[in-house]
Amino acid sequence: MDLLDKLITHAGKIPHKQLSIIVFWLGLIIVLLLAAQITWKLMPVSSPSAVWQPSPISTDTVKRIELADVRNLWLFGRLDNKTNKPKTEVVEQITDAPKTNLSIQLTGVVASTVAEQSLAIIESSGQQETYGLGDKIKGTSASLKEVYADRIIITNGGRYETLMLDGLKYITQGGANKQLQQAKRDQQVTRVDRRDNQPFSEELSNSRDELLADPSKITDFLAISPVRNGDELAGYRLNPGKDVALFKQAGFKANDLAKSINGFDLTDIGQALEVMAQLPELTEMAVMVEREGQLVEIMFSLPE
Repeated sequence: MDLLDKLITHAGKIPHKQLSIIVFWLGLIIVLLLAAQITWKLMPVSSPSAVWQPSPISTDTVKRIELADVRNLWLFGRLDNKTNKPKTEVVEQITDAPKTNLSIQLTGVVASTVAEQSLAIIESSGQQETYGLGDKIKGTSASLKEVYADRIIITNGGRYETLMLDGLKYITQGGANKQLQQAKRDQQVTRVDRRDNQPFSEELSNSRDELLADPSKITDFLAISPVRNGDELAGYRLNPGKDVALFKQAGFKANDLAKSINGFDLTDIGQALEVMAQLPELTEMAVMVEREGQLVEIMFSLPE
């Protein structure tokens, strides 16, 4: 008890006011430290991003990929060498271009081997304009198609027409128009089939024996005259004879130029004589004629 009394006696000697102030500030400091720790724990902390590192793999476990096998799968298609070849440009050939009836005049041309450089000077409604290929002609529904040294070809209402250079006469054969004439020679053949023409067959049958007995009577049917191009035989000009109706029923027209019969070239004397010798035995005939620059094959029967 003596010890306890001593402690109480000494404690009573301590100044209580100063002690309470010290305890207050000490407690306040402790509270502030605790509050600061709690605040930092509530704040989000960004964790450092992890850097990817490849996993070490042993070379013994790696499987080799054959690229040749992958290429052979043609996953993106196969290149066709044919598709890389340039397409052959098909040049349109004009084979029929009659004289135009439009009220226009061709006053000048610039004909060039390069089509895009060709020009035509055309007068329409009293005004002259320069046109290139494909241009529409002022005052009309026609457009310029081709340019030559002596004429131009226009498209009008879905067909080709020719406009001659002012002062020149329209002709189908022209030295300055060789390209157009070559196209006409290379054109496809038009066929006129008269084998089912009964009136013509009956009338020809009635006169067949008479014609075979006297070939000179062929003049009653048609008039034949040779046509020469220089020293060469170009064919035989056909015109109606006394019997005009029979000539027309066969499918011929005046001034047709006969070129071949049943494939025999009439410009070759040897072939012409050969086909003439076969006439008595023929039951059908196909005559190739040139009509206004176009080839026409006329077919008809020769009844016995």
